[in-house]
Amino acid sequence: MSIKFFIPGYEGDKPKRASFRFRSLIPLQGMRPEDGIITKISQAKKGDIVILAKKSTPKDLFHLRSNNIKCVYDICDNKWRKYVSPSWVKRVVEPHNVMCNNADALVTTCVDMQRLIMKHTGRNSFIINDPVEATKQEPKVALKSRRYLKIFNYGNSKHFSKIQWNFLIKKFIDSEIEFKINAMMDRSKKFIEMYPDEIASGRLTIHEYDWNKQYELMNDADVIFLPIVVNSMDNLIDIRAKSPNRIMDAIYSGKPVVSNFGINSYMPFQAFSDFGGNARSINYEEWIQCFRTLINRKKEQTIHMILQGQKYIEMNHSPKIIGEQWVDLENKIGRV
Repeated sequence: MSIKFFIPGYEGDKPKRASFRFRSLIPLQGMRPEDGIITKISQAKKGDIVILAKKSTPKDLFHLRSNNIKCVYDICDNKWRKYVSPSWVKRVVEPHNVMCNNADALVTTCVDMQRLIMKHTGRNSFIINDPVEATKQEPKVALKSRRYLKIFNYGNSKHFSKIQWNFLIKKFIDSEIEFKINAMMDRSKKFIEMYPDEIASGRLTIHEYDWNKQYELMNDADVIFLPIVVNSMDNLIDIRAKSPNRIMDAIYSGKPVVSNFGINSYMPFQAFSDFGGNARSINYEEWIQCFRTLINRKKEQTIHMILQGQKYIEMNHSPKIIGEQWVDLENKIGRV
């Protein structure tokens, strides 16, 4: 048997879609030579276990089933949202349900997604963690000697939009912490238009998402700031199932991290980061206090925290460990 990840249209480049990287390309680094990627469903052969994910369709699944080829549906996010249009239900939810009900097995990212899948489908699913993507870097911490803190925030525009950055920047100024914030997200144009004064002052620079630039800015930063805010019940469900890939990448890159409580997948990393406030009750003052604590803490203590975090990631989220989890599907599928 071999594991084949189905990525339609893949041409050997680095996919912009994070799920393709975390749920195929990176795990393959720790898998066997016979495992790999197929770009057309017709390339699947009997004896393969084919992993279907985003962009896969019921047609793909039924092709595999009709040819007696094992198929696993990998579910990374919640599509059973309460407040959606009828067109979303028809276009997204109905095909999703067909895939859930007819795959040989289901795979997901965390316990919260596992529970959500059981609630909506009545089926169990296997948990395979997301791997770390960043290259491990030695921690370098010299916050007290900096003329100003270089803070880097990265993620998607949905998370960025829930923070009142003008208000947060005023809090920083009032606290007398000298800083500059680099922020990176998709669809950045509207946020550049939203914060002209903060950008003109040099306190905030907004970048459109670029994978290479992301790691350049991370390596140049003193602190990684990953605030997560919840403002609806659907959003709360999504956050509970959120991947910890960003906080893992930041720690593995040797950087101190400031975030907040309320994200279940982030909790194992609390001991290696500074958390303030809660996703459901945003508190800008607590974030400022986190930065103060980080600045005043002994450098050796912060370095120790990061090193312990990197050790935890290597034991639980390295490409080798995650690759082995995917290969182990062969044993689990036989018991489905």
